Amino acid sequence: MKRKTINTISAIVVLLASSCISQFTPDIVTQERYLTVDGLVTDADSRYRIKLTLSRPLEETALEVPARGASVSVIDGDGRSWQFSETKPGIYLSDSTLFRGMPGETYTLRINHEGRQYESSPCLLRAAPPVDTLTHEVYDREINAEGDTESVVRVALHTVDPERDSHYFRWTFLETWEIRLTFNLLTYEQRVCWTSEESHAILVANTEALSEDRITDLTLTVFNDDTDRGQNRYSMLVNQYSISREEYEFWDNVMRVSETTGGLYDVIPAAVPGNVKCTSDPDELVLGYFSVSGVSNKRIFIKNPLYVPDLYIDKCTYESVPAGIYSPGLGLNAWAIHEYSIDDGPKRWIITLDVGCTDCGYFASRVKPDYWDAGFYK
Repeated sequence: MKRKTINTISAIVVLLASSCISQFTPDIVTQERYLTVDGLVTDADSRYRIKLTLSRPLEETALEVPARGASVSVIDGDGRSWQFSETKPGIYLSDSTLFRGMPGETYTLRINHEGRQYESSPCLLRAAPPVDTLTHEVYDREINAEGDTESVVRVALHTVDPERDSHYFRWTFLETWEIRLTFNLLTYEQRVCWTSEESHAILVANTEALSEDRITDLTLTVFNDDTDRGQNRYSMLVNQYSISREEYEFWDNVMRVSETTGGLYDVIPAAVPGNVKCTSDPDELVLGYFSVSGVSNKRIFIKNPLYVPDLYIDKCTYESVPAGIYSPGLGLNAWAIHEYSIDDGPKRWIITLDVGCTDCGYFASRVKPDYWDAGFYK
């Protein structure tokens, strides 16, 4: 196969090298537990979420604990306040009918939890420029020294701010793809589903030292045919945020000290100072960040980039038997999922014990996204 060399701009590597970001030396976490804040207010017409957790020291393997029963509010520069309601343990949401972030305004987060007061620094909401384009390409990349290759899909972003108002960017994305089990004894409802997954990668860029606020060919994700993402129809929704220099430095520092791929809210080996402080105890360490940012978004639709018809059968434990006969070795909980014959010979069934191979609804959603058909058939 023809191989193609891909020259991508890694916003982290390229743009960090040209910026004057100070070196960060983290403090080692020694508290019994510490409040972690994951908050975002934008100018989108939606409910804003503040997630509060009590994280454990590194030597403990327990997952984060929701910080329940907190009083959470956001205050603007004129002193107007909006209360957030706890809808799930540790999850606090705004009322979209009452509160919407506005470009040019500053917002401060205030938290009261277990008698302790916490407050963020005031954050200015900067409008985000629109995403210019999203592109994709399918190419073959080498996977070993012998020159073997695999086919992959790369999704990339291109954006520019002609007003030069945005020097620091952050991106998140949501992937959604269609699952089609390839077994002909299943109904349509059993075979066709949809699933979604949010990104956990930290994607930030700094254009301050460049002649224009332009990001070209930034790789968002690359996937191969080991995943079912590229088997049928795939879509990605990208959110672009215009962030402050302080928030950019925060995410950069998180990447430097975290050795996991899960991002900030896994167990962190060192403390990354954010913009939230404990006002009732200045010595208390608080992790996380309250982000205030304008947001723009764009969606890309990709049809069948890496179709592999036998993907799902390789993921199932199965046995081939004469049609109409269930193998005694499989017991009563066996399902016939596929019928076939070889050279017009007798029909045979593929029998499985894996219930997930009989109905994609066991691991995905049967509900088609409302934008799906319009995006692929426009």
